[in-house]
Amino acid sequence: MLLTRSFARVARLDRLDRLDAVLAATVVVLASFSAAVVFLPMLGGQHVEAGLDLVLDTFATVVTFGVAVVAWVRYREIGAPVALFQASAFLVLAVASGASLLFVVGKLDVALADFGLNMPREAQPQITTAGHLMAAALLAIGAAASLGGVRVRQHWLILLGPAVALVAIIQLASAWSPLIPPLSSVFILNSSLSTWSTSQPLPPSPTAFGLGLNLVAGGLFVLAAELTRRHHRRAGAMGDGFLAVGLVFAACGEFHTAFYPGTYGGLVTSGDMLMVAFAVVLLIGIEADSRATRAALGRANETLGRLKDVEVHRAALEERTRLSRELHDGLAQDLWLAKLKIGRLTAMPELSPEAKAVCDELTGAIDTGLADARQAVMSLRLGSEPAMSLRDLMARYVDDFGDRFGLRADFECAGELPRLTPRAEAELLRIAQEALNNVVRHADATVVRVRAGVVDSHVELLVGDNGIGFEPSELKDGCFGLASMRERATIIGGELTIDSRPQDGTRIRIRVPLNRPARHHLEVGQ
Repeated sequence: MLLTRSFARVARLDRLDRLDAVLAATVVVLASFSAAVVFLPMLGGQHVEAGLDLVLDTFATVVTFGVAVVAWVRYREIGAPVALFQASAFLVLAVASGASLLFVVGKLDVALADFGLNMPREAQPQITTAGHLMAAALLAIGAAASLGGVRVRQHWLILLGPAVALVAIIQLASAWSPLIPPLSSVFILNSSLSTWSTSQPLPPSPTAFGLGLNLVAGGLFVLAAELTRRHHRRAGAMGDGFLAVGLVFAACGEFHTAFYPGTYGGLVTSGDMLMVAFAVVLLIGIEADSRATRAALGRANETLGRLKDVEVHRAALEERTRLSRELHDGLAQDLWLAKLKIGRLTAMPELSPEAKAVCDELTGAIDTGLADARQAVMSLRLGSEPAMSLRDLMARYVDDFGDRFGLRADFECAGELPRLTPRAEAELLRIAQEALNNVVRHADATVVRVRAGVVDSHVELLVGDNGIGFEPSELKDGCFGLASMRERATIIGGELTIDSRPQDGTRIRIRVPLNRPARHHLEVGQ
């Protein structure tokens, strides 16, 4: 058990180290990409792609809303505060992306239609920035609350409150955006010009206020990524690992937006592309998390199956012990009492010879019943000792059989037998018992040998005697003992053969393949 836990701990640490390696590689790649955007003018941080802007905003809206639903379902199942705050954060991002989508599909201004750009609106970057700030803060607070073991209440307020607040901000920004400090220089230049230039759209550049807000949002995303990484190290949820990587993309996207703001509807920036990459990582994380959940569910089902088998076996052992005790204390004692009473009856002088003969017959019948009861008790007690191996069970039974019936009974087994299923071992023991009973009843033998071993990937059991033997082809349908042995062998997927000749003894061989499940139903004709 300790070794298993050690291996599990090593495997978990290996997964965590891989996450740190992926995070480090992501940071290096994004830093290289950012440097390329800055120092290679042909790449640029802003491109006019009206159709692509529409597709990206639609994709971001659908993905973030879907992730919010998944996080909410996860919270309802496990009750982790981090899942609740994640649901709230992604709902806020869905509202912000939806608002941007509405700006993109808004009425095109005639002066900018040739460039594929919408009229610059101050509310659009204000709403997007507010949504990203709120979402980053919620993600950081949620991870911190789970790490600190904080219990949250009013989950509906946490889920819907930030989204409702963002809707109110959208209304405020749409109506009073000129009163809010601008996030881009376009609005400053636009307000200072008497007419809008139709020859060329003004290139957007950040203001100090806009730069500060985007950098704060990026810093919050970095903080959320680190706290989510720590939460992943504690809980081991695969979804948190992917979210931590995605938040690095989101943070880098905010840093790009700080220097390349997206002011016009239809203007695609490097920050927009990084936020789309963030959404793609979330989708991959959902798929990986669901796959891991299915795998864990499969392992749990296997464990439950094994526990069920163990419980059924334990119940069977308890029932065997109870039955053996009742047989010993009930039927066997009553038979002994009956034998004593008949002995006293036989000793009476006035008893006629015919009555004494009947008493002798009754005494013989009672002796047979006592032997059968003793054999049944022995069989039940042997089967109720799970710590004993099949080899030890066989050896004990054969020794007891020889002592009870005055026969020379030898048991041979070179080494320990491999473990079979409990059902297979029980049926093999019953077959051996039935074969030995037939020796006493029909063989008139003085020596019986039982040999067990492994031959050609089979457990082989051989019961032979030096009795009178018989002709197997002349067996009648009423031989229930042999039929019972064949049925038991079939149940465990084994094969039973009989080798006997008149005056040459009998040899019964049972072969059971290793690692083969038992059959639950007998086939017709077997």
